[in-house]
Amino acid sequence: MFCTRARVLHPRCLWSLGHTRLARSFTIAIDGPAASGKSSTARAVARELGFGYIDSGSIYRCATLLALRKGIAPSDVSEHTDEIADLISKASLQIKIQRTTDQPTLTMIATGRLVVPAVQVLLNDEDVSREIRTPDINRLVAKVASASGVRKAALRIQRSLAQAAESRAADLRQPDKEGSKAMPGGVVMDGRDIGTTVFPNAELKIYLDASAMARAIRRWDEMNSQAKEDATAKRVDDSAESKKPEDAQEYHPSVEDIARELEQRDYEDINREHSPLRIAPDAVVIDNTNLTFEQQVYSIADLARERMGLERKHDDM
Repeated sequence: MFCTRARVLHPRCLWSLGHTRLARSFTIAIDGPAASGKSSTARAVARELGFGYIDSGSIYRCATLLALRKGIAPSDVSEHTDEIADLISKASLQIKIQRTTDQPTLTMIATGRLVVPAVQVLLNDEDVSREIRTPDINRLVAKVASASGVRKAALRIQRSLAQAAESRAADLRQPDKEGSKAMPGGVVMDGRDIGTTVFPNAELKIYLDASAMARAIRRWDEMNSQAKEDATAKRVDDSAESKKPEDAQEYHPSVEDIARELEQRDYEDINREHSPLRIAPDAVVIDNTNLTFEQQVYSIADLARERMGLERKHDDM
């Protein structure tokens, strides 16, 4: 389901929300609760439009990882938020998106007609892309992200990374066909307060949502897939006996447990004091519980094109 705060629309009617605007720079802010598909959708939209991409959640996950590595116990996080903010402020952070298939160290995910670019997160030049997605980080990141000092530090990093990503995307942009309207440079960023705090003047704001159970199933599938991949890699690298990939899922919580964790995370995000999760008044709300991935990605990309004064490409969706 696609809607604004005032009305619900079929995907093919999204064009009517657009307004002609050919900006030199175009920002797409995608917000929503945990496991609503923000990251994969934002990456696919960025690839579709040739925009830069920033996964803002990685910043908070890196801050959480730094806290754990510093020896800060999960129960003591609230007492060390200034220290955590200082850690992430002084850290070197890079978020790299895979734009081609010639980067063997990264895995692009194919889904239907779309390819979702992989993202590599470097923390102080160390690849932590997988480590920041572990259950331990998942359970603690909301507490770290709720701290005012951490959010202020993250805000500075988000805006700096967005500017750099937009510049890189512009450098990689192919010349437009003769006679066509030029595509402006742009960036796609996903998170929980992008359209309300980080970029309140973003040209396009999207709020992705889905039922807790739908999100839990996606998260379980993601964890299970990652476990199988890790188990396979272990069997190749380690001659010692290891678990078979198909047995890896027994180490993960059930879908019901994940749903409860997500509902708790929703409560914490919505009720935190600083930059709570909320829907921007001018955001387009997309409930993707029963949508295909292609539907949501192509509709967002076409809405962006419409607002830039460009032609839509997927009216058949």
